[in-house]
Amino acid sequence: VGAHYLDTSGEQEFVHRVHERFADAPVAVLPAFGFDYVPGDLAARLAAEQVDGPLDEVFVGYSVAGVGTSKGTRSTIATVMGQRQVTYLDGSLVGSRFGARTRRMRFPFGERTVVEWGGTEPLTVPRHTDVRSVHSFIRAPAVAGLGGRVGPLVAPVLQRLARLGPDGPSPASRAKSHFTVVAEARGSGGHGRAVIVGSDVYGLTALLLVRGAQALLAGEGRGSGVLAPAEAFDARTLASRLTPLLEIAEPG
Repeated sequence: VGAHYLDTSGEQEFVHRVHERFADAPVAVLPAFGFDYVPGDLAARLAAEQVDGPLDEVFVGYSVAGVGTSKGTRSTIATVMGQRQVTYLDGSLVGSRFGARTRRMRFPFGERTVVEWGGTEPLTVPRHTDVRSVHSFIRAPAVAGLGGRVGPLVAPVLQRLARLGPDGPSPASRAKSHFTVVAEARGSGGHGRAVIVGSDVYGLTALLLVRGAQALLAGEGRGSGVLAPAEAFDARTLASRLTPLLEIAEPG
């Protein structure tokens, strides 16, 4: 129908299929255009811009606190635990799993352990950045990485548990939530770091869809086919339209 496309899918495997199927679409195709995983892609771009020349690696780490989850989010987490995952290693997408790697990352509130997670940054960041390896992490105890070994086995149980509990967090709960996304870029030209902070991941997801659609309708999108957020839009410009739910803390 000639309409641009944005969605809020959080499953890496689905986004990977969209990338393969609609690479040459005549319109802009932007999957995972919500809290999952626009902040990480923007942060990666901001970190990469601080380093001259090609990069060896980009790491993106998420920390989310004080927010309840919707049934849809709980179901997505369960689904991801049971799905194959990919990461971007030495210039190619390779198979991985939840918890395949753990590392320490420096957040504004201190160093924390993060575990590899099925974020979409390994799919999106290489589209706009010359980099050999990209990894997506989420803050969790190191022991959480053990869950990756049995993820496919426990996923059906988690799917059933996902249907329990409230449909989603209350407005008051959402208002109290906050998140931090850190991106680190390294190469022979130096090191770059970016930090994005914000609140209300569900409200941010809705705002992202609105701002993304408005920008595409205004002709501000760069290119067609499947696009990464920071490929379709300037990272700082898009971030500036998401305040107060998202702000760039570093670099200033």
